[in-house]
Amino acid sequence: MKDFWNERFGSKDYFYGKGPNHFLKQSASNIHPHSKILCLGEGEGRNAVYLASLGHTVTAVDLSEEGKKKAEFLAQEHKTNIDYNVCDLRDFNFGEKKWDVIISIFCHLPTDLRALIHKNVYTSLKEGGQFIIQSYNPEQLKYNSGGPKDPQMLYTKEILLHDFPLFKWTKLEDSMEEVFEGRGHQGLSSLLSGIGVK
Repeated sequence: MKDFWNERFGSKDYFYGKGPNHFLKQSASNIHPHSKILCLGEGEGRNAVYLASLGHTVTAVDLSEEGKKKAEFLAQEHKTNIDYNVCDLRDFNFGEKKWDVIISIFCHLPTDLRALIHKNVYTSLKEGGQFIIQSYNPEQLKYNSGGPKDPQMLYTKEILLHDFPLFKWTKLEDSMEEVFEGRGHQGLSSLLSGIGVK
């Protein structure tokens, strides 16, 4: 998988664009100032850099060295800093009650890894902390606008409710939206968006 993402992020352009995800941008007003934020599967850094530019302390995790290079360059463009960790999410030390907010934007994981990461997300969020997630749902298989073609890597409300039974979900909904994020996300898309509070 590392080779796949390094190849994808190895070009000069930003595969998913330089701007933040629309849902994340909408949700950012509900994040307390100067929050400590973790971004999962952060790729080329567009969401982490955006959050850092708002004054938050942001840590990013991704497999790709090429993604890190692009993210750090983007941070320089915005005159801000992020802490970018190149490692498998399976090996990342999430800590305990460490983060105010954890972000997962189109970070699709195989079933076994997803269960582990979601357990770590819950444990590592502070009380009152937020988990902000947007992913493709199984209806996305009908469209060619982005996302994995493996149905097991697409998320449903039921999956999130199962993995986070103690969360209070202030938002959890499916929607059809036009998404334009670089070359990677283009067109009508079937999305799942959620904000869970510990």
